Amino acid sequence: MKFFRFFFLVIAFAITSSQSFATVSLSVKNDDIPKTKILFFGFDSADPRLKSDTFAILERIRRNLKTTDLFEIVKNVGQMEVALPNKTVTASLNENLVQENLTVESLPNFEKYSKAGIGAIVIGQFDYDQSGNLEVRIRMWDVLDQRQLFGKFYTASPDNYRKMANIISNEIFKSISGESIGHFTSQIVYVSESGPIHKRIKKINLIDFDGENRRVLTDGRDLVLTPIFSRKRDEIFYLRYFGDKSQIFSLDLTNLRSKKLGGFRGTTFAASTHPKDSNIILLSAIFDGNSDIYELNIPAIDTTASYSPDGKYIAFSSDRDSSQQIYIMDESGSSVKKISSGSGSYSKPVWSPDGKLIAFTRIKEGQFFIGVMSVSGKGEKLLTSGYLVEGAKWSPNGRYLIYAKKKGPYGQDSISRLYITDIITGFEFEVPTPEKEGATDPDWV
Repeated sequence: MKFFRFFFLVIAFAITSSQSFATVSLSVKNDDIPKTKILFFGFDSADPRLKSDTFAILERIRRNLKTTDLFEIVKNVGQMEVALPNKTVTASLNENLVQENLTVESLPNFEKYSKAGIGAIVIGQFDYDQSGNLEVRIRMWDVLDQRQLFGKFYTASPDNYRKMANIISNEIFKSISGESIGHFTSQIVYVSESGPIHKRIKKINLIDFDGENRRVLTDGRDLVLTPIFSRKRDEIFYLRYFGDKSQIFSLDLTNLRSKKLGGFRGTTFAASTHPKDSNIILLSAIFDGNSDIYELNIPAIDTTASYSPDGKYIAFSSDRDSSQQIYIMDESGSSVKKISSGSGSYSKPVWSPDGKLIAFTRIKEGQFFIGVMSVSGKGEKLLTSGYLVEGAKWSPNGRYLIYAKKKGPYGQDSISRLYITDIITGFEFEVPTPEKEGATDPDWV
C-alpha cells in the first residue's frame, strides 16, 4: 500500500497459533496506575549504519510511549527503565531473557517472560532494499494472553523514518490501551505569542504531535485567534481582526490561501464546525452587550458553543441564571437544559468525539480548572488547574485533552504553554513548542 506524497509501505502479516485469546484491555486509576513492561528485541545490529537507524527509531518510539505514562520500556541490552520521583534508574534483567535470540518468526517462551513481569514483547527485524530504503518487520506479543497483537511490514526512505516510528508507536499504544485510534501521527494547530507585553504578535502555527515539522501559517500583521480544524484535514478556520472588525477566515493548508467567510460588528468568539456539513460553522457574537449563538437567537450572554458529534445538539455557556453555567439545547435552539451545577463560572464546553463527555473550563475561587462531565452533568472530574488554564480540545481518540496553561503571573510562569492530559489517569505533559514563545488556542486532529 503506497501513501501519497512519500514512499511508505505497510503490510500486515500473521503467524499461526493453535490458541485463541481475549483482547488485551487496560484499566487504570489515578491513585494506582499499572504500567505495561514492554521488552524490545532486534533493535540492534553489527552494521554501524543499520544500528544507527534502528536506535533512532527505537528512541522515537520510546519518547512517544513515555508521554502516555502507561509503559515501562525494557531494551534488549539487559536494562529496564524504572521511573522514580525526579529521576530514572535502571535495573538489570535476568540474563537468560536478554540472551534469548527472538526473531519475528519465533514463538516466545511466554511463561518465562511472564515470571519476569514482562507484559508485552516487540520484535523488530531490519534490512535495506536495493534502493536504500529501510525494510522493517515488526511483531508484537501479549505475554499474559500468549497471543500476537499485531504483525506488520514497513518500508520507508530515510526522510520518513520519523513517520514510520510514529506509526509503529500508534500500533503499540492501540494494542495495549484498547483505543481504536493512536495519536502519534496527529497534528496540532495553535496560536504563538511573541514580542513585548504591550504589543504581542500572534501567529497561527501547525506542528506534528511530537512538536516537529512546524509551519508558521500567518504573518502576524493581524490579530488571529482560536484556529480550528475543519472537517477537511487540510483546512482550518480562524478568527482574524481584519478591517477594524472580527472576521472568520478559512485557510487552505496546501497553499496557505486565506478566504474570508464572514463576520459581525461585535466580537466573534471561537467557531465550531458542524460534524456532518463542512459548510456550516457555529459561532457567537456580541451585539449591544448581548452575545448570541448564530444562526440562533438566544437571549442573555451565550458564548463558546460546541456541536455534539451527530450535530443534533449544541453545548454552550450562559449566565442566564446569574452565574455562568453550561447548557445543552437541540440544533433548533429549543429544549434548553442546564447540566452544570457547581459553584464558580463554567465556560468553553467541548463535546468528546464519542458524544459521552463534555470538557470545560471552570473558574472557582480565583483558580482555573479544566474538567470533564457527562452530557447529563453527572460525574464531574477536574483534571488540572493553574493560574490560567483554558481552551480544552479533545484528541482524535477522545482519551486526551489539550489546552493552554499559565503557571503564574510573573516571569517564565506567565508564558502560556500547551499541555495534554489523559482523562483516565490524569497524567499531564507539555507539548514541545519554541521556548521563548507563548502558545494558546490549540486544536487537535
